[in-house]
Amino acid sequence: MRNLLPLATLLVWAACGNPGTPEATPTATETAPAAQAESDTSTAPVASNMVNLQSLEGSSLKFNGVYENTSGDLHYYMRFFERGNVALIAGREQPEDSINLRSFLTQDVKSGLNNAHNVPVTLRNDSLFFTTMAPRGEITYAGVADGDTLRFLKHSKVTAKKAVVSYHFIPD
Repeated sequence: MRNLLPLATLLVWAACGNPGTPEATPTATETAPAAQAESDTSTAPVASNMVNLQSLEGSSLKFNGVYENTSGDLHYYMRFFERGNVALIAGREQPEDSINLRSFLTQDVKSGLNNAHNVPVTLRNDSLFFTTMAPRGEITYAGVADGDTLRFLKHSKVTAKKAVVSYHFIPD
């Protein structure tokens, strides 16, 4: 409980430090080609599945491995990509398993396949914000990086439950 108050205070401060709230983000990870975006000055409509990603370069995130949270044999993994997205997956995993869940976390993994999510990340000050869509509703993440640890306030819009969850970095 002692760690919850500083995290909540930091998240409120970060959210108030920059006007506006993070919008619900679509799960598509396609981006408009940079060359087209620079040279096309027409007012042609943009496809609704196009997402503009905010680069995460210069943040304190690490991109050469995964962040992990475990509970018994249940593993939750996140991999962040410099271009501005995060891939997540959860599942049961044993050391003798032939399939490694982390191998599914590529920068272009499609959401919904193999229990994976791939969503844009908003970086505001030193705080990270993103939303995943589950079959029954969305889950929002608001967090901060502290060395090799990420701490998120995870809020399920389905169950209304909130929890502070820590993920620890595992290099490739």
